[in-house]
Amino acid sequence: MGRRGVLVRAEEVAFLEEAARLRRQCIDVLSRAKPQGPLYNATAAIVDAIDGLAEVVTGNRARFHQASPRTPGPDLPPVKWRTVE
Repeated sequence: MGRRGVLVRAEEVAFLEEAARLRRQCIDVLSRAKPQGPLYNATAAIVDAIDGLAEVVTGNRARFHQASPRTPGPDLPPVKWRTVE
């Protein structure tokens, strides 16, 4: 269920998928709009509203944000050409 019991799980998933699609379209518009122009500012406000919506539904405002790349750490497979002496 949604955080406040308004949405059933299937509805929540469909709702978040649609919000993610709209956010991606807004990001595409932001990438082509004149920085700090009226279109840019209005679209940035829409993106902010979608992030706020995600926070209300899931409790995570950064749900649609791109994850930072991570290094594999100790699970890195050995490299054949690298030797340690």
